[in-house]
Amino acid sequence: MRTTEIELVTYSIEDKKDQNENYYQVATTNFSEETEDDLPATTVDISEQCTGRFIRIDTDDSLLFTTLEDQEELDVHEAGQLLRATSWKPLKSPADKDWIKIKQTEEEEWLDSLKVPKEWLASDTSSVNLLSNSSSPVKSKVNPNKSDQSEKSEGGRSGWFLLSNHRQGLARGVAMTLNRNVSSFTSYIDLEPPSDTKDPVMDTLPDLLPGEMVISQADRVCVYSTHAGGMTSGQTGALFVTTLKLSFKLHVEKDAPRSNKLLGDTDITLSSIQAVYEILGDTGEKRKKLPLGSNVSNKIDGIFVLCKNFRFLRFSFKFAGVDTGRNITNALLHHSRPKKNELLFAFEHSPNENLHNQYGTVWEDVRRESECPNMRVSRANDTWQVSISLPQQFVVPAHVTDEALSLVSGLCLGTRPPAWVWGNKVGGAVFIQPTLNVSPSPSVDHMFEDFYRTKKRVTIDVDQSFPSHTQLEDSFISVLELHCMDGEKEAEEKDKSYFSSLESTGWLTSVGSALRLASQVADQMTIGKTVVLREGEGRSSSILIASLAQLLVCEDFRTRAGFEGLIQSNWVSLGFQFSKSHTLSNLSSKMSNLNPTFLLFLDCVHQMSLQFPSKLEFLPQYLMDVWDTTLLPVFDTFIFDSEHDRAVARSSPEIPLQLHSAWDWVKQFTSPQIEKWDNPLYGVPLRPPRSSSMEPSDLSMIMERQVHPTFPESKKFLPVSGEIINLSVWYQLFHRSVPFLSTTNTWTEKLTDLRREAKASVTTMMNTTKRPGVNHKNNHNIPHPQETR
Repeated sequence: MRTTEIELVTYSIEDKKDQNENYYQVATTNFSEETEDDLPATTVDISEQCTGRFIRIDTDDSLLFTTLEDQEELDVHEAGQLLRATSWKPLKSPADKDWIKIKQTEEEEWLDSLKVPKEWLASDTSSVNLLSNSSSPVKSKVNPNKSDQSEKSEGGRSGWFLLSNHRQGLARGVAMTLNRNVSSFTSYIDLEPPSDTKDPVMDTLPDLLPGEMVISQADRVCVYSTHAGGMTSGQTGALFVTTLKLSFKLHVEKDAPRSNKLLGDTDITLSSIQAVYEILGDTGEKRKKLPLGSNVSNKIDGIFVLCKNFRFLRFSFKFAGVDTGRNITNALLHHSRPKKNELLFAFEHSPNENLHNQYGTVWEDVRRESECPNMRVSRANDTWQVSISLPQQFVVPAHVTDEALSLVSGLCLGTRPPAWVWGNKVGGAVFIQPTLNVSPSPSVDHMFEDFYRTKKRVTIDVDQSFPSHTQLEDSFISVLELHCMDGEKEAEEKDKSYFSSLESTGWLTSVGSALRLASQVADQMTIGKTVVLREGEGRSSSILIASLAQLLVCEDFRTRAGFEGLIQSNWVSLGFQFSKSHTLSNLSSKMSNLNPTFLLFLDCVHQMSLQFPSKLEFLPQYLMDVWDTTLLPVFDTFIFDSEHDRAVARSSPEIPLQLHSAWDWVKQFTSPQIEKWDNPLYGVPLRPPRSSSMEPSDLSMIMERQVHPTFPESKKFLPVSGEIINLSVWYQLFHRSVPFLSTTNTWTEKLTDLRREAKASVTTMMNTTKRPGVNHKNNHNIPHPQETR
């Protein structure tokens, strides 16, 4: 049995005169829900036998229907049609025109796909035939025998059609949207929501991943964006809140390729939502912040969603049902901060594939590759009896026994002993050490001296030398609100005091402090000293400084594979609290703010890429994708506070976690997208090699004079600058959702392509020569052109 609902819609177009005796048209469209006595029954059941007049209803996509005279026998099984007996007599409508078949533009095809009656468009505009095509033609209810003059003399024309219920809301919203751009007439349309409170049939469906479910949905939602010149444009579609994301789907999808396999361009993950604002007033300039975890009971006409990755979207529910805005808003407020990690989507995402943990950190490999002497891998924490915030295996000085390690751990916050991070073959090393949880005493000092057993120890108190967590949280909120601008008027106001506002945020000051501390650590390491970074529980700022120092000293970490290994070992394995810092879940009743330590690390790397364009294998776009991935709870890499929490989740009898590493980029991006991360300036031979830094090259044209060494031969680490004057604002990230401030990348992409071609040519020429025993790791250690093949 098939059912449908129909409604009678009448229209009229009247010709009137203004005060200057000029004709103009007033179109009126009536959705006659109030005339229930004259309409057919709302539910049609074709299983019953009926006699009398019949209405043939095309149930495919058409808005218009035809009538049938009395028939003795009816074929109720005809595909795509319903036959309904009724004593209601349809209105007399003007004769139909023949089908009009023309070649359509993209806009015309879009309008036709919405099945809007032709009478809702101005007859004197270029869009008069927008709804006619060869694929799915629509009959226009216009009398072809009447001329324009006769219409004026009679005061206009009128007609009727039947509208299926699941198209009523769409037709109303589209009518208002289309008539906005037509200045020749005004349309008065009943925009009151239907009295039926049940959910309408959704023609647009979301793209769901395995295990993803829809929580709330709304049709006829508009998303707005402001472009250069102050013009605000809107697009109509369906809005969904799922267990993973807030997804907006256009009624007519564009053919443009997606930037991410897992998310659409208008999708934002629930974990990335920083704040939800209610839009107030007719102009939408006022906003009211809604507390996450709360419920709203009033009608919501529009919301502004601000994200941690500097994206934002503005939605309007004026054309949707009465309760849809409130339902969507409450779903966002409730599901953006789950009460526990087990409610994150990663626990529901179960694609059919072989899973493995190939991206986990093997500390024995890290120790061996660093060539740092007098270190060993301790397994005293195999069952997390020493510390649950450290991995089961970590590196300590070779002379430290497991018993001594347990004693030292009791002196530090979180029962967490000092842990080795990295070192070099000359004896330089970096340790992160929590602050003491006991009163200082000579015996305590003696225990730590025995732990390190070196006179070349330098201790840096990160808590005293670096901004606190509270300062960083406030700085991030200020930067986020400063750079997320929804209109040119707001941008003009912020531009008047932009640099003073930027300085007051303290963001660049924090970036400079991190770079200066990292340079200090790198300098001490290169001369063989042991640097101890002392901070809190040793799980936040100390990891930031140590990671930057490794990038400055060792070129292996400046490749994409090395950089990902650095994040995996220092941040993931050593217990940076991703879930707590990025507020992925809210375990306490008090709502906390995002701790941007990891984002600060990515911005520091971004500054390195600008100061040394050829020293990193990847471009800043890669860093942006890394930050987006930390807020994508599809992978397990960035959703836990420690390896202990990950192990507990994997062994849970109720919801065992399946591992999906964020470093498996092919799950998110295509091969061409991944290739665009590559820096074409990295690895390009800049000049022939030299036998020593004080001697000219064998191929140099210099005669009888010495060449003064230049970087990098005279430096053992990248001399990055932390001075404010040498730092740049990361506009590519901060203004990613501000269309009128975004610059075109056409010439930048062309320049990058030319650099790639030049690099390929130079590499090909250098490969035609060879020199035995030469290291190929960086730009300057290249094969010597001694022998030509």
